[in-house]
Amino acid sequence: MARLPHRPPRRELGMSLIDILVGMVIGLIGMIIVFQSFNAFEGQKRATTVTNDAQESGLMALTTIEREMRLAGYGMFYQNDTICTGYRQWVNNNPVQIDSFLPVVITNGASNTSDSLTLTFSTSGFGATPSQVQVDFKGALPEIVVDNNIGNTVYKAGDYILVGRVGQACTRLQVSSVRTDPQNPRFLALKVEAGSTAPANPPADKLNLLLPAGGYTNDRVRPTVVANMGAMRRVSYAVNVDANHNGRLQVEDITAGTAPVAIADGILGMQAQYGISAATNTQEVSSWVDAAGSWAAPAFADQGRVKAIRIAVVARSQHYEKDELTGLDVVCNNTSGTNDKGPCAWRDTAGNPAPIFDLTGKSDWKHYRYRVYETIVPLRNVMWQY
Repeated sequence: MARLPHRPPRRELGMSLIDILVGMVIGLIGMIIVFQSFNAFEGQKRATTVTNDAQESGLMALTTIEREMRLAGYGMFYQNDTICTGYRQWVNNNPVQIDSFLPVVITNGASNTSDSLTLTFSTSGFGATPSQVQVDFKGALPEIVVDNNIGNTVYKAGDYILVGRVGQACTRLQVSSVRTDPQNPRFLALKVEAGSTAPANPPADKLNLLLPAGGYTNDRVRPTVVANMGAMRRVSYAVNVDANHNGRLQVEDITAGTAPVAIADGILGMQAQYGISAATNTQEVSSWVDAAGSWAAPAFADQGRVKAIRIAVVARSQHYEKDELTGLDVVCNNTSGTNDKGPCAWRDTAGNPAPIFDLTGKSDWKHYRYRVYETIVPLRNVMWQY
């Protein structure tokens, strides 16, 4: 048998130190690329997330205000005119006079700070159908007799009512109970006695302090009417910015007298303007004005000229940018001029300059992103009356 030729065993070769070092360098380069890509995508994700949060806050704030503003003025009109120029109410054992009694009142913020809004409307389904007073009401008896044409289900204990004549100050009271007269079903007696059911009423011996001289008479020429305001939704929207320049939109129930409640975080400012017509009997908005000068407290004769309100809120993202932002995110270029203190509220014209947002209270304000949300709300309950 032939013997196979002898072959030496194969030599096993391993990785040298140079091979290992080259592999480590390639791996480190790959890790650096991966982490840089991850960091870039994570930064983009954070910016998108916080921008979305700011968008949700801004839309929530604007939607909440708009929903209630569309109801503003409901229950405040009779025979194509405002029932009350103002009203008297009983608070802490004293009569209090409320003068600014428009469907929407804008309080102008000083030095470009945020404006605030006060809205008033009836929550009763019968707020648009006031009842006429049938018997003189002079305060000697805490009872108001009105017509019962619609039915005694219109009023219930706890409802706020406004008693008055068109063009005069009203009296705000609260229904403590309702009495029907079986002998005269056309009449309905509204009790306005003080107590736990109707705490907004004064004691019987002080009821006359809320009434005008001579009380309210059964006058067919200039009738005294009673408007059912239900829970009388009278609320104020305002922006509260704390010491750390974190802002939130708050709503305060003025009728209930409760503390303000935050409804949207990240809101740094709110600006509003009246949209006014040339006359009360025209529906076209001819100009937009701040709540300043003659429009800081609109005269009663001009109330019907306010046909719309335009509102803008600015929301800030919570993500701090390493570099200062430039452009429209932080600078307002408008017809009325350039503002380097914040973004634009809305595009304006030379005749109707828009208000500006001043965000410079925070020294590093340019390191954040901002979004402005705006809308125009027609006051339909006003427009329908003129």
